[in-house]
Amino acid sequence: MSPMNNRLLVPRKTPGLLDLVPGAAAAYSLRSLSNSYADPVVTVRRSSDDAEDSFTANEVADGTLAAFCGAGDGFVKQWWDQSGNARHAVQATTTAQPKIVSSGAVILKEGKPALQFDGSDDFYSVAGLSYASQPFSAFFVAARKHTAAYPALLAESSGATNGYLALGYTRFAVSDLGQIAIHRTGLATSPSNLIPGDNVQRLLLYSSSGIASGSVSVDLRMDAVNSAAPVTHSSLSTASTSIIGASKGGGADRFQGSIQEIIVWQTVFDLAMTQLIEGNLAWGWSV
Repeated sequence: MSPMNNRLLVPRKTPGLLDLVPGAAAAYSLRSLSNSYADPVVTVRRSSDDAEDSFTANEVADGTLAAFCGAGDGFVKQWWDQSGNARHAVQATTTAQPKIVSSGAVILKEGKPALQFDGSDDFYSVAGLSYASQPFSAFFVAARKHTAAYPALLAESSGATNGYLALGYTRFAVSDLGQIAIHRTGLATSPSNLIPGDNVQRLLLYSSSGIASGSVSVDLRMDAVNSAAPVTHSSLSTASTSIIGASKGGGADRFQGSIQEIIVWQTVFDLAMTQLIEGNLAWGWSV
């Protein structure tokens, strides 16, 4: 008998995205992003009695989370940072927590778990994450509903002059669909030619080399297609807290729709690495 036939063959694990591209500043997902990550991905409050528990990606998908919520709803108090930097996305106010379970069933987008933001008051704060003052690349898997004028995906929490990435800016000729844009409250909006559509799952990239000479040059990309030209915008703020799903510290421009993954690196990637990351997200989320 061949020696090979006497060996115990152990299947090799497929590397997670953060195994392939380490060094993320923050990483939020409803899937596991690294083979070494064993912590939960969400902490959920159930509607029946406000009890809370934390769940891994497997437990979100295999029915454990749904069983915990029973016939009621489940809301995510904390979206865990899988980067190892403990920059968890947190919302302690119960009425502002995005939903993950509705009437006993995990919310899905394209057959995969998703966080549902209601467009009214849902958002997260992320302490220690600033995206305006240094090289920055943020990848998203999200779908927005056409309701808000400036539905903010990611914003600096700094008051009236903060800038943010808007998924679907609605004040242009294509206002029925909107354009991905960079907006600065009270000043200008710089739209791209990218149109996300209504309630369509998209893979997005926001990439910037940081503040220079009073302006920001931002590359926007959707489903592996670049905007026609980089968007140039007046300087964004440099607050040390970021907001997911709203602007002005959560006080305006609230996002309505689903978000499944946000990963931030404090660097700008070349095209080959960008395509590697996009390929992993497209595979993981069926984009």
